Amino acid sequence: MAKMQLVLLDTDTYFGGMLSAYIRSSEFAERFSFHWFTSRAEGFRFVEETRQPQIVLVHEAWLPLHEALFALKTGCTVIVSETEHTGGVLEYPVLFKYQPLNRLLSSVASHYNEYSYLEPLRGSKRSGVITVYSAVGGSGKTVTAVHLAAQLAEHGERTLCLSLERLPSRGWYETEPMESETSETFSRLLYYAKTRPEQIPAKLEQLKRTHPTWKYDFIPPLTHPAEWDDIEACDIRRLFEGIVKAGIYDRIIVDADSSDGPLTTELLKVSGLVLWPLTDDVIQLQKSKDWFESRRLRHQQEAEELQAKVRFVLNRFTGTQANDMASYSFKVSARLPYVPEWKNVAQADRMLLRGFADEAAALVRGGGSP
Repeated sequence: MAKMQLVLLDTDTYFGGMLSAYIRSSEFAERFSFHWFTSRAEGFRFVEETRQPQIVLVHEAWLPLHEALFALKTGCTVIVSETEHTGGVLEYPVLFKYQPLNRLLSSVASHYNEYSYLEPLRGSKRSGVITVYSAVGGSGKTVTAVHLAAQLAEHGERTLCLSLERLPSRGWYETEPMESETSETFSRLLYYAKTRPEQIPAKLEQLKRTHPTWKYDFIPPLTHPAEWDDIEACDIRRLFEGIVKAGIYDRIIVDADSSDGPLTTELLKVSGLVLWPLTDDVIQLQKSKDWFESRRLRHQQEAEELQAKVRFVLNRFTGTQANDMASYSFKVSARLPYVPEWKNVAQADRMLLRGFADEAAALVRGGGSP
């Protein structure tokens, strides 16, 4: 896909230089070809002569808008302001120029996608869906998923961490500083999955958030458990097809609900890799074994397809094992350490332990090989 022409018309050399450097070094480099003009004549001449789709960022000091902007056939115009306020001039949004640049550019992309949702601005990445699932509660599923997402993001991979729990672990999905909680975000995403799935790639820029510390993206999870009952299996497939089509993520890490049913079955089908945390506990191991045997009795072929992409991760490993995993037909592909400091934690952000998910991340980067 050809890059979108992003044109800045602004005499502010500090802001222009900062934006240019950021685009070159960020994930937006693959989506934007950046052009910056401090001269009105040169800037509007470029806009008039360019035949490619373009997004034009115009400083408010350059108002009223030049006729070249009204004549844009493909693209859109966004006004940047030095004062923080909401609203716009007619159909043109006004964005505060000194907000974090990732948020500024996400807002720009979101507006373009709203304006041209049939041909949204997409990346070229081919997302892999990795689900962390266990049918047995208490195995450390959520903490594994979040650490894995943080570890991959730290190593430069664009990562989306998505909670699909009926009762999500909300502390891991905090909004950015100074941003009010958006309680209906996941509901809006589900609405598009149900009614207009073709718009999911266009809406993703608007709905996603970035964790302020760990840098993975996320969608604020469900706020009302009753909403879980409205999700259908086809919604799950449409949701992930839409996110993958956006082309902006290397990895999509899913923290799955431990329940068993049509939603879980569909999620496991759309996943390219499934990480199943195990603990060295005879009760949990037997329950996990029973779950797989039950699957085989219900649908042999589906069970075999699932078994081929499941990788078992021994969690809370202390250095020795009390149980023989092979006797339960489990081959362990990675081991994650026991962390005694996690017994009593008042805040989720204190639970992030650099290196906890090293082995799981290495397994994922290796394509899931045991």
